[in-house]
Amino acid sequence: MVPQHLQSQYIRHIAEQFSQTVDTLQALEFDALLISAGEILHPFRDDVDYPFKVNPYFRSWLPLLDRPGSYLWISAKSAKPILFYSQPQDIWHQINPLTDEAVQQAFDVVVIRTQRELVRQLPRDQDVAFVGVTDDCPDLSTDINPPALLSAIDFYRAQKSDYEVACIQLANVKAIKGHKAAETCFRNGGSEYDIHMAYLLATSQLEDDLPYGNIIALNEHSAVLHYTQKLRQAPGQSRSFLIDAGATVGGYASDISRTYAARGSEFDQIIDAVDNMQRRVVEQIQAGDSYLDLHLYTHRQLASLLKQFDLVTGSEDQLLENKITQLFFPHGLGHLLGLQVHERGGWMHTVDGSEVAPPADHPYLRLTRPLATGQVFTIEPGLYFIDALLNPARDQDRGKLIHWGAVDKFKAYGGIRIEDNIHLAADGPKNLTRQAWLVWDE
Repeated sequence: MVPQHLQSQYIRHIAEQFSQTVDTLQALEFDALLISAGEILHPFRDDVDYPFKVNPYFRSWLPLLDRPGSYLWISAKSAKPILFYSQPQDIWHQINPLTDEAVQQAFDVVVIRTQRELVRQLPRDQDVAFVGVTDDCPDLSTDINPPALLSAIDFYRAQKSDYEVACIQLANVKAIKGHKAAETCFRNGGSEYDIHMAYLLATSQLEDDLPYGNIIALNEHSAVLHYTQKLRQAPGQSRSFLIDAGATVGGYASDISRTYAARGSEFDQIIDAVDNMQRRVVEQIQAGDSYLDLHLYTHRQLASLLKQFDLVTGSEDQLLENKITQLFFPHGLGHLLGLQVHERGGWMHTVDGSEVAPPADHPYLRLTRPLATGQVFTIEPGLYFIDALLNPARDQDRGKLIHWGAVDKFKAYGGIRIEDNIHLAADGPKNLTRQAWLVWDE
């Protein structure tokens, strides 16, 4: 459902997206576009459904996350996009009628019960592009997932409308309620499973509602970048806690990370230093700048931080030349955010799909395109003690720049990640996460 106070923004968002999409279709010589919401899938030789995940290209138009079998028709010959809303006769599942007033205003709505009904209502004398899983394409003469069209859609998705930014902001507010509950559970000695369940309860989300699987990591598990096990048994001593967890509103995601330790401990001081470093990085953001340069600036800041806590020796230039900071911060600074946690188009520099890949020294960077007004992206520096990266360096010349005693002391804490969601507005960067945090701190 579109939140009531966002209905006018949503209707305007759809009208603008419709106009842009029609222009794109005409430029690529398509008469119309058909987008599938997707269908229910099953595991191999099983009749239990996978959780339904709506096609993100469909979700960019409609906050309908549970209507498999629906389709969207976009054509210059129509005054509005047409929603073919699937409402089959079904004795096994709850099939709700469409009641969202904003959707009904923004779209012409046609109820269908089967794909055959859809086909009967679509013209057959047009050059139609289809976007979705190939098996969902109805029996029409269509161009399935044309690369030029997908590239254009992905490129334009980086610029968010006021409605989209508002949804991401609400998703931040929702997630932070869970983050606070998770921190409390950690400080009360909860297990990873306990913390995860506290997060779900506080955000009123089921597992299937999450934009991605929560990372709930205690102690050395925080060094596993995508740790997902969630042990039921609490450790004998909970030294540190890293949480990477988000929420969804209207199909739009938030993606937030925080790290905690015993207050006043030396590791807690390093967490504060990484948090301050992250804030400095956000302050550097300007439209037109290179995100790669921002990533490299972060590595220089990290070199200074490593020296501050006597984890390394040598000058900042030496540490960077010897790729010491990559041993402690191996992933990219962030990524585009929106309908998908890792929104597509992060490497794209032109609407025709031309890409700039990340440099060889920073292969996991997901965003290389210039920063531009309207984008929403994450800023998530980290500092980790990962054996798989650090151990090979012990026997290398560059290992002489690392104080191994200090490193070994902190390995039991795993690592640190601080991640916020940033909207680059016309008057500068807006930290949606920290703004939302203030709602709960007041």
